[in-house]
Amino acid sequence: MEKFTCYLKSVKLFKNCLASGKKQIHISLGNESCDLDSMVSSLIWGYFVSVSKPEYLVLPVLNVTRENFLLRTENCFVLEQAGIEIDNLIFRDQIDFTELSKNYTSCLSATLVDHHVLNKNDEILYKHVTQIFDHRPLDSSVSWDVGKVIKRIEQVGSCCTLISDEILRKSPHILTLPLSYLLYQTIIYDTIALVPENGKAKPLDIDIGLELEKTYNFSAEKRQEVFDKLWAAHNDISNLTPKQLLYKDLKLIDGIYIPGLPTLVEDYLKLDGSLQAIRDFADNHNVTCLILIGLDASITVKRDLAIYSKNSDDKLKKILLGTLQNNWEEFKFEKRPSDDEIYLLHVHNIKLSRKQLVPLVKDAWLKFTA
Repeated sequence: MEKFTCYLKSVKLFKNCLASGKKQIHISLGNESCDLDSMVSSLIWGYFVSVSKPEYLVLPVLNVTRENFLLRTENCFVLEQAGIEIDNLIFRDQIDFTELSKNYTSCLSATLVDHHVLNKNDEILYKHVTQIFDHRPLDSSVSWDVGKVIKRIEQVGSCCTLISDEILRKSPHILTLPLSYLLYQTIIYDTIALVPENGKAKPLDIDIGLELEKTYNFSAEKRQEVFDKLWAAHNDISNLTPKQLLYKDLKLIDGIYIPGLPTLVEDYLKLDGSLQAIRDFADNHNVTCLILIGLDASITVKRDLAIYSKNSDDKLKKILLGTLQNNWEEFKFEKRPSDDEIYLLHVHNIKLSRKQLVPLVKDAWLKFTA
C-alpha cells in the first residue's frame, strides 16, 4: 500500500508534476455519482497505468466536489480502513479539464471507468478518451471511434470486476494484498455478497471474486460480513440532513435528476423536512420533476421509486408515468399512497435497479423534448 499512497500523494501535486518533464498526461475518470465502485475503479486503474507507463503522469479523478464526497459514507469508511487520506485525492473541483485540453491537447488522454457517456462538464475530454470500462446498458446516443477507443462494456455487477480482470490478466504483480482487497470488497458490496439470487452477481463477478479469494486468501465465508460492514457504513446517515441525502448518490440522466437514497423513499419521506428538501432541490436546479430511487438491503432487498413534480399536470411527470406503465410487468410495480407532488411505487422485481431505469428515463426525456 505504501507505493500506492506515495503515488496518490505525488499526483495530487500534479501541477508540479507537469513541470517535471512528463511527456504524456492520462486521466482516469469515474462517474459523477462517485460511488464506491467508481472511486475504487478510478484509483486503481490510474495506478495500474502509472506503473505500466512510467513516462505518463496519470491523474485519477473522483468526479465529485470534495465537499460532496464526504456524503459518500461508505467511501470514507473504506479509505479510512485502508489508510488512504482524503486530502491525497484529486476531486473534480480541483482540476480544470478545459485548461489541460488547451495546454496539453496533443499529449492528453483519458480512460472512463464506470460510465461511457460524458456529462456536460466533462465533454471537453471527448476527443481525448482512449479507453472505456463500464457495466451499464449501452447508450446508443453516443458513438466512439472504434479505431481509437478501446471499449469494454459488459453487464456485470461491478466495474471493479472488469478492472480486476484486466489487471489480473496483464500485470497481476501490481495487485498487492491491500489493493486486491479494495477491489474485492467493492465487488462484494456491488453484488450484495456475490449471491446470484439477489440479481446483481453475474458469472464474471463470481469468477473474479473466487480468483481473488483463492489468490489472496480472502474467506468466502466472510462475504456477508464484508457486505454488512459496508452497507452499515453506507446507511450511516445519522449526521446527514434530508438535503444532503439527496446528493449522496445523485445522477443526472439527460435533463432528469435521480437521487439514489440509502433507504426506501417511503421511509425517507417520513423524515422531518424531507419534502421541503425535495422542493428546494427542484427549485435550485430549475426543474419541475425528478425521480427518487430507494434501496433497503438491511434484511432482504427492497426497492421503491417516486416521481416528484410541482403539480399533478406536469408534462414530464405524465410522460415518465406513461413510460413506466409500459414496463409495469417487467418491474413489477405496485402503487403506494401518493399525492399531487409524490407518485410512489414499490419495485417488486429487485433485480432491476437504477441502471435498468436509465433507458426508460432517456426515452421519456426524448419524448418530452421532441
